[in-house]
Amino acid sequence: MSAADPGEDLADEIGLGPRDLAMDGVPYSLIIAPQANINTGSVRGGQHVANGGVLAHGRPEAHEGPIPAPEVQGACAGFAEPAWFGTALAELDGGILFLYGAAGTGRRTAALNLLQRHSGSSTDLCALDGDVDLSAWRPAGTGARGYLVHGLLPQYLPGPAALASLRRLLRDADARMVVMLPHEPDRIRALARDLHVVPVRCDPPPPRAVFDARLRAAVPDPDRRGRLLGRLEPGLLDSLLAPGLLPFQVAALVTTTAASGGDGPDPAELREHLDSLARTDVPELLGPLLRDPEGLAFLLATCVFEGFDHQVVRDKADRLLALADGRLGDVLPNGGGAAREDPPGGGDRKQPNPDFVFRRSLDELLNVVRAGCGPREIRRHNRFTYSVEPVRFTRHRQAETVLQYVWRQYGQLPGLLTEWLKAALLGDAELAGPVGQVMGLAAGWGGGRRALRHIEELAGTDRASGRAAAAYALGVAARDTVLVGETKYLLRRWSERSDWRLRSTVACACGTEFGLSRPGVALTLLRSAYRGAKGEEEKVARSVRLSLRSLSAAGNQSTVLRRIAEWAERPGDAAQLALDVLLELLDDDPEWFLAELRAAGEDAALLTALVRRILDDDDRFDAACRVLIDWCRVAVWMAELRSAVETLLTDLARDLGRGALRLFVEIDNDKDPEIVGRSVAQYALTAWRRGDQQYHRAAGYPNGGIS
Repeated sequence: MSAADPGEDLADEIGLGPRDLAMDGVPYSLIIAPQANINTGSVRGGQHVANGGVLAHGRPEAHEGPIPAPEVQGACAGFAEPAWFGTALAELDGGILFLYGAAGTGRRTAALNLLQRHSGSSTDLCALDGDVDLSAWRPAGTGARGYLVHGLLPQYLPGPAALASLRRLLRDADARMVVMLPHEPDRIRALARDLHVVPVRCDPPPPRAVFDARLRAAVPDPDRRGRLLGRLEPGLLDSLLAPGLLPFQVAALVTTTAASGGDGPDPAELREHLDSLARTDVPELLGPLLRDPEGLAFLLATCVFEGFDHQVVRDKADRLLALADGRLGDVLPNGGGAAREDPPGGGDRKQPNPDFVFRRSLDELLNVVRAGCGPREIRRHNRFTYSVEPVRFTRHRQAETVLQYVWRQYGQLPGLLTEWLKAALLGDAELAGPVGQVMGLAAGWGGGRRALRHIEELAGTDRASGRAAAAYALGVAARDTVLVGETKYLLRRWSERSDWRLRSTVACACGTEFGLSRPGVALTLLRSAYRGAKGEEEKVARSVRLSLRSLSAAGNQSTVLRRIAEWAERPGDAAQLALDVLLELLDDDPEWFLAELRAAGEDAALLTALVRRILDDDDRFDAACRVLIDWCRVAVWMAELRSAVETLLTDLARDLGRGALRLFVEIDNDKDPEIVGRSVAQYALTAWRRGDQQYHRAAGYPNGGIS
């Protein structure tokens, strides 16, 4: 580890683990804040809430590849059918439905329900990114019953003939497709005219219908629902569920209501969940700050680092102010910058003393940007705990809205903010999440042919924190249908480059939102980025393994296992990567692997073959043996695991290799008298000593290869 780059091991530096990266690609923090209201960032989605702030957790929505069954089931739970739902189902009978609507109206939730309903409640659904060319696309042959396309780009819309062919392919596969489109009237009219289709507009159901459906799902007991609603003030619910309220806002109300204690939901808390900042409020907020450099710097720092301790926010504001070198103020101090004419009357200009330590109080700064300092929270990061008093805006989504407004309205500001964000990462790897979040959003705000240029500069840095921020940023940028194609192109190109820094960024991105929502693409990129584990390549290899573990932990265990099995059959680096990461996966998630062994399906056979392979590898035997013996010990206390462990050991005994023989010796010699598998091990060892023919592989080594 070089002195210039402390904490090059990103997992140690910012506390990333496979399950942490599976949570939106953001370092995990445990927050203990009794009676505190935690606003972790922006809210997006339909009738189901998905917080996407820098401390947000939860699996991202699948944008490419199989849609996990829990996501489909979650979308269907408490779904309120809008008035147009029947019309959309009828249109879907033709094989393909174009569903359009504004952001936040619940298009994805409705689309999943349409596909699930039309397929006879099947959860075998698949997502396609908006850069898919439907004219050349074919069903994957995986048995998927429905396909969800995210915001198809105009150049990839099929023509009438290609659309007819697509309908035929979907009919032959017994599948349907929903294409989600933004509400762009000219584009929708052209679509209907040119393709002779009837696009369906996604208007959300009445807020009260969404509330009732969601509350029934969240609180199944009708008596408890009645008690919760009975404690509300008369007329409060009607006033909150005003027309025009978006489904995700209603879902936030339901969550608060269902989680309330014995006294029922707090009216003030319910109103707070609906308090969002309209874009027209931003100029009003900025107005008093345009002649206030300190206030502007603090506002921007709060936008980026909302949720961090007030000392962190203030320190970053001070750094931004210093970096601006007068660019945030409308007047220069005496003697600074270009000369100015003396004021009328010849009087001296009175400039505030920038070194005055009582210049602005924390409360004054918080008040001027409409933020507050929350109650003390105890957080755990990596291997230690600490306390913070987080700065949070008083209005919901204020941070993102302010940043978007100033980024687009003030042309000289993006360059300054980009420079400041890069500097913020020096020595503060924990800030890679919020920095990456903002830079990813900014790619969509700026637009143009070089929208990802500021992210590309970070990707090639020597610092692990900079590469992590670039990875997060690419995941956020890929939410934009217009940018997803360029994001994939960049990552594919970087994965083939000789520069290990770019390939390390690719590996990290595959473990963030980008990869977790596109596991097939991520696995291909990870294999391309891996070049062994010697020298600087170890940094890439470590990120590749961590992202593979993250993909598996996010619910893609079977997909990852099958790809690993393919790599294990190839010579060289591919097999090395497969066997190295398999050891870590077995240790990460024994419950899933043992459940597959109990099910005795295709994955069970692959797993047994891979376990036999790593046991026969001298360099990996000790680690593999330790993991498997841990399984044997845990199975003593869990009956459902006992049969799975015994199944694996029995399969290994049927074709006893040198590694399996050594494992059985270790099990037989274990000091735990109750260890599971001892009887299988003893039987196999006895048979081997008798020279049974089925144990010929081990017999080729002196003493069976046992040292």
